[in-house]
Amino acid sequence: MTNFNRSWFSNARPLPLNAEGRVDFSLERRQEVSALQNDFSPKNGERFKGWLFDSVSMPDGDRVITLYKWDDDDPELSLHDMNHNVFRLNKNNEIVWQVRRDERGYVNWESCHKHAKLEYPNSEGCKDPFYGMSEKFFEEREQPNKKILAPAVEEVWFDTYALGRMLWLSTGWYGYHLDPETGVAVCTGQQVR
Repeated sequence: MTNFNRSWFSNARPLPLNAEGRVDFSLERRQEVSALQNDFSPKNGERFKGWLFDSVSMPDGDRVITLYKWDDDDPELSLHDMNHNVFRLNKNNEIVWQVRRDERGYVNWESCHKHAKLEYPNSEGCKDPFYGMSEKFFEEREQPNKKILAPAVEEVWFDTYALGRMLWLSTGWYGYHLDPETGVAVCTGQQVR
């Protein structure tokens, strides 16, 4: 697991989002602070300010989110967290998992990092975050192969999650199938550029 700062997700209040999906605390409805909430701090979620993220709800109240660094005004993530920017949060906004990438046969990270450092000497390495996530879930179903070049499986899409259904993710290069239970994103080899 990463050293991602868990306090970024510890704010029990729902995060106020503007029309672009960015956190905007000026839109927040203020809560009255009771004596039972004396450790309440309006700065708990301030580290999220300006983050753009997608969110897909799970039936148990958990959410799968993808964080984005949209421009230079956004906070900086470590190289690892930038390349692993998908999380499942429980109802208390605690991290259940951070995505694990399975890219065997498609991405050679050692070579990618070496090339990035040669091209940009001040770089930590290659940055290839996830930037697209489906809003719906899908299952792959085998279909009878009536034509030689026809795909052997089809993706059937659903509004709700059930065991075995996946989310679709993309980076700047490839598509991925994400298992919301395990947090493993498997590279499909399908290029998205």
